[in-house]
Amino acid sequence: MENLKLTNSIAIIIPLFLGVLGIVEPISLYFAAYSTMLTGLLQIIVGIFFWKKHKENIHIKIYFLLVASFFFLWYYNLNINYIDALTWPLIFTPLVLCIYISSIIYSQKEKP
Repeated sequence: MENLKLTNSIAIIIPLFLGVLGIVEPISLYFAAYSTMLTGLLQIIVGIFFWKKHKENIHIKIYFLLVASFFFLWYYNLNINYIDALTWPLIFTPLVLCIYISSIIYSQKEKP
């Protein structure tokens, strides 16, 4: 469980660090934007490992439902029927998912 927390923390810190570094070196802002995709991938992997250990946790199931909904809606909005009002909420959804998976991981009590 500690490895999951550490991996999640590192995944969150990298884009934040690059974003702050962007104040001094503007190219870092681009790297920060790209590293958020890596953060999302790492958090999905962390979520899978968490789910393997805590299959009874309803919050991790909700997380994966939200992730699947995000990708479905993104695909739908991009390729099937573009809805401008849907674009902006989708842009901020990964941040919400990041906060949600972090709260799930950090609030889980260790099994004895």
